[in-house]
Amino acid sequence: AGTSAFNQTLLLTLNGSNLDAGIAVASPGCSGVTRSTTAPNVSTAAVAFYTCTVSAVGAQQFNVTRSSDSASLATVPYTVPVPQVTVNVSNGAGLTGSFVITLSPTLTPVTTVNFLTYVNAGFYAGTVFHRHSPNFVLQGGGFDGPMNPSQPVPALKPGNAPIALEVGRGLSNVRWSVAMARTGVLNSATSQFFINLVDNVFLDTSNGGYAVFGTVTSGTDFITTALTGACLAYPALQAAPDCLLVPNLTVTSATQTR
Repeated sequence: AGTSAFNQTLLLTLNGSNLDAGIAVASPGCSGVTRSTTAPNVSTAAVAFYTCTVSAVGAQQFNVTRSSDSASLATVPYTVPVPQVTVNVSNGAGLTGSFVITLSPTLTPVTTVNFLTYVNAGFYAGTVFHRHSPNFVLQGGGFDGPMNPSQPVPALKPGNAPIALEVGRGLSNVRWSVAMARTGVLNSATSQFFINLVDNVFLDTSNGGYAVFGTVTSGTDFITTALTGACLAYPALQAAPDCLLVPNLTVTSATQTR
């Protein structure tokens, strides 16, 4: 088995004989197992390639059986680490840094896959943390910059379909946890997320709750420093004391690094 990463394609290579005559491959932790027939991984009787999308973390294995009688031919172990995303940020005026979000796919699979889909599509590059609510949250992921309170509010960046709300899964809106932003409609979250700057456990249930799907596990000092910059009222977008950091705190890249 090749290198595995949650929600990424994993390649399994089998060596043997008669591998084109009734071989079945399955894994509980990898969905959509498919025999590859395209270059550069063209399966033959001696070498067979299978691809799938990693859908679980921890110790996993492929089970290789003979289709005619379900006899076990091999088991292939692999291990999937808990996924992480590194977010690089700059304000364009000398402040640069990064932070790491460690995700929780076991408890919030739908939300985690949704976030990683945006990350791996490069969606977040150029988006602005448009809402700093002091001693509450820092929110972003919805607007491309630049943004300025003297200008009209730009249109939201087009995203994917809304996802189901995953609350009550054992995660809480404590300090440095990361949760999905949404409208007043429960199943309406798309790309926007927020970082809890303090313990906001009331958000676990308030208005139906807000789904936590990860935690900032590195770079909290950078976030704290970034929030000391000028923050201007933006009444066309949000009510006081919420404000917009100017210069904008902008995501330069967001990458799945584990």
